[in-house]
Amino acid sequence: MYRPIHASLSFSLFAVLAIGCTNDAPDADPTPSEESTGDASTGDASTGDAPASTDGADSSGGGLDLDALYECEETELQVIQPLMGPGFDPETGELLEPLQDTYVLHTTQILVKPDQVEAFLALNFPIFEQLGQTEGLVGFALAQEPNCGFSRTMGVWRDEQSMVAFVASGAHVQAMAKSTEVSLTGRTTSWTVTAAEMPLTWELAIAAIAQVEPSPIYP
Repeated sequence: MYRPIHASLSFSLFAVLAIGCTNDAPDADPTPSEESTGDASTGDASTGDAPASTDGADSSGGGLDLDALYECEETELQVIQPLMGPGFDPETGELLEPLQDTYVLHTTQILVKPDQVEAFLALNFPIFEQLGQTEGLVGFALAQEPNCGFSRTMGVWRDEQSMVAFVASGAHVQAMAKSTEVSLTGRTTSWTVTAAEMPLTWELAIAAIAQVEPSPIYP
């Protein structure tokens, strides 16, 4: 069963600004609507293409309809990096043993300002380096959807503490301060699953975040 992790989030490759608490919900229906939510500007590595859904909008996001942005049908999801990392077998893509009883999962979705793509990517490169040195990371994946202009991440962590430690240090902290400068809106969520509920897929990640209230379009 899912054990929701309630979060308040801000910018980064795997952004979780502060974890409020972890609540066991053994009787809850394990659907995305039961998962924890956090509204934020969240970041991930993407290509240099400007978000398609922001054509004609100025860098402040003025005139954009938040509901319309998130109602866009994502039919062209492009995986930039499949789920991989120190906790996955590079040949089979399966979790390495010994398996844990539970894992913490996260996923993010962000819309970058069209004129801030280079700045956004520049902030992410140091975060990649930091991520590679972070204890407790099991694996992560990156994708983008050019039709709607969203960039996405998803990841697996050994525990909540490892995820929070990453957020609260290094390049990630520096990038958080730039969130409203480089992005229009975003959302993220994290939750706990058993080993039997793995693997994490894009279908699961997208469904999990679909019920999350996104941040308003930044002024």
